[in-house]
Amino acid sequence: MPLRKLFLGIGANLDDPAATLADAVGSLARIPGWHVDQISPLYRTTPVGLLDQPDFMNAALALSVELPDDPAAAALEVLVRCKELERLFGRVASVRNGPRRLDLDIIALDDLAVIQPRPAGVDLDANGEETAVVRPLVVPHPAAHERLFVLAPLADIAPGLHAPGWRGSAAQLRDARLTVEGEGAAIRIGAWDVAAARWV
Repeated sequence: MPLRKLFLGIGANLDDPAATLADAVGSLARIPGWHVDQISPLYRTTPVGLLDQPDFMNAALALSVELPDDPAAAALEVLVRCKELERLFGRVASVRNGPRRLDLDIIALDDLAVIQPRPAGVDLDANGEETAVVRPLVVPHPAAHERLFVLAPLADIAPGLHAPGWRGSAAQLRDARLTVEGEGAAIRIGAWDVAAARWV
């Protein structure tokens, strides 16, 4: 299987988010055929949508991943792996944009543009049961280009990334969002320490 470049956004705002995200980086690195190439600084970010909840901590990762040739199959494999990991970290169904122990989002996958139905078993309904989701899998993430909590860490590791459909690079889009949301919406609070395997 070919190696593909995968960009993930990771976030959490329950329990000890920084420790959870560091553990998630380690878990992603242990998936066979997955290699974590770059880890962004850690950011404290203000919630989007549902404002009455704790601030989030967010980072972005660049990975080299062995995936199928078929774009839809490649994107679905990443989605399934991410959902499995979220469940292992205790994520349960909640309100949209609500608090969570771990959130993994596919920002971009190579230069692929994919819209694909999600299979059953990749998400949970309100009762915690596995279910098919009406929302399709869309790659690149359909809202990443307008979310500072994604763009701020992403621009640190891939400033020139220009995913399909974006009207600018990650750095250009970050700068545009900063003028809208303000610098206080995403504050850098730590750098990744390779030896410690955490942000310091």
